Amino acid sequence: MIPESLWGVWCVWKRYYSAFLKSLLYYLLTTFLEPIFYLLSFGIGVGALVGDITTQGHHLSYRSFIFSGIIAQTVLFQGFYEGSFGAFVRMYYQKIFQAIAITPITLSEVLWGELFWDATKATVAAEVVAVIGVGAGNFNPWCLLTLLPVTFLSAFLFSAMGLAAAGYSRSIDELSYPQYLLIFPMFLFCGVFYPIESLPPAFQTVAWFFPLTSVNAIVRSLTLDLPLQIQAVPLMLVWLVVTVIVARRSMFKRLVK
Repeated sequence: MIPESLWGVWCVWKRYYSAFLKSLLYYLLTTFLEPIFYLLSFGIGVGALVGDITTQGHHLSYRSFIFSGIIAQTVLFQGFYEGSFGAFVRMYYQKIFQAIAITPITLSEVLWGELFWDATKATVAAEVVAVIGVGAGNFNPWCLLTLLPVTFLSAFLFSAMGLAAAGYSRSIDELSYPQYLLIFPMFLFCGVFYPIESLPPAFQTVAWFFPLTSVNAIVRSLTLDLPLQIQAVPLMLVWLVVTVIVARRSMFKRLVK
């Protein structure tokens, strides 16, 4: 028999899934077209100009490098935006959190269900990018399996980061602060488009402070057979634990009066 807490989380996840099916076409367009456009413009367009690059002592095509970076970038954007803007709308405008919480399902279960759902959507989007990379001949097909736990945990991390932002934001406009001061800098400086070893040493240290650098390193190890930078694993796990704790506390403080 399923424990009550897991049953409640599953009910929340299933509720979101049922609502999601009604807007499936919109999700497919908005979720998959953006990374595909990135792949086409940078992987094919810029890749034709750059050719091969060298990172961690290995030579590989820029297209392969970009494909793996877009996987991590997709997890970042999809997880954060679903956890921040999506959760804020559900909490503040639609009052879904409050409505579910007056049922036998607790607020704690609602928040876990929210995080699991956000991470699920981001993981699916990242796996689609990986499928494109496999189809283009840039990745080994086995990476579709090995990537799953990494993309899910990193999606959970960025979803929690977004949920924390939603919990602390007094209006939906305030979500622009973490978007432009945290998410966008990670997108630019954490190794999506170039190896971070090309940055000055001080910038490399700063880049490793942000979780996307660790996610990029692990994803490239699994997709491109690059040596695993061992510090990436504990750094990502620390970020995961911290963001989940902060997200849940911020939402409890916001919703429990």
